[in-house]
Amino acid sequence: MKRQLEQKKMLTLITAKPLQRMVIETLAPRGIGGYTIASVTGAGTSGLNTGTLPSDSNVMIHIILSERRLMGVLEDIDALMERGYRIKAIVQDIQILPRKMPDAAAASA
Repeated sequence: MKRQLEQKKMLTLITAKPLQRMVIETLAPRGIGGYTIASVTGAGTSGLNTGTLPSDSNVMIHIILSERRLMGVLEDIDALMERGYRIKAIVQDIQILPRKMPDAAAASA
């Protein structure tokens, strides 16, 4: 295998659909431009979220990033939570097979 697995973090944010734009705009100054968003339903401490109405819908935002970058993003998410916004932040250690091939000079070093 030419590509080597890289150690990364997966940050999964679960929040109300109406907060999606604000959360994404909070990530942008940290250089986060890549993410995946999925609409989700479920139940939790705030009750049942069926997705019938925008106010009754949640989104799950997945972001793959380095641990260094993660800490700054978590500070920003914590600040939103301190302001009363309902956001669940889940962090996982992951490995990814990068799209980019290793640089030949770096690979031989």
